[in-house]
Amino acid sequence: MRSTIKRILFAAGTMGALMVSCVTKKEIFSEPQKDLNGSWRISQVLRNASDITQYIDSAGFRLTLQNDKSYTLEMNHIPFVVNSSGTWSTDDPQYPYFLSFLPRDSTTTIKASIGTPVSGGLRNLQVTFSPGCHSNTYVYIFEKLQ
Repeated sequence: MRSTIKRILFAAGTMGALMVSCVTKKEIFSEPQKDLNGSWRISQVLRNASDITQYIDSAGFRLTLQNDKSYTLEMNHIPFVVNSSGTWSTDDPQYPYFLSFLPRDSTTTIKASIGTPVSGGLRNLQVTFSPGCHSNTYVYIFEKLQ
């Protein structure tokens, strides 16, 4: 009889210990703001989902997004959302879906869809736009210069 009570107490103690050890801690994850500041170079160009990188001379093209929300373009001899420097903004710092450009010589803000994928441990910037003809969609994939 005593051994039966000891077994029951041992089993109950073991079950209690297992229940306490299985308590999970709920952690809240917060997405960091996307840091788009810096100088970006084109690594790939797609037109209508076809890779045309080898046909475009984008070696000197630079998009520089400054902390003060100004931007500059260098060697802009290829189709892009804008053709001159100005100011930029995003719709949301944590989950940006649009990058807006306001050229200095204009009063019209121009929007482009963006993505911020990570490749090789580094954040890339993917800009999607249609320059004039809506049947042609360009996707420029930028990598940040270090």
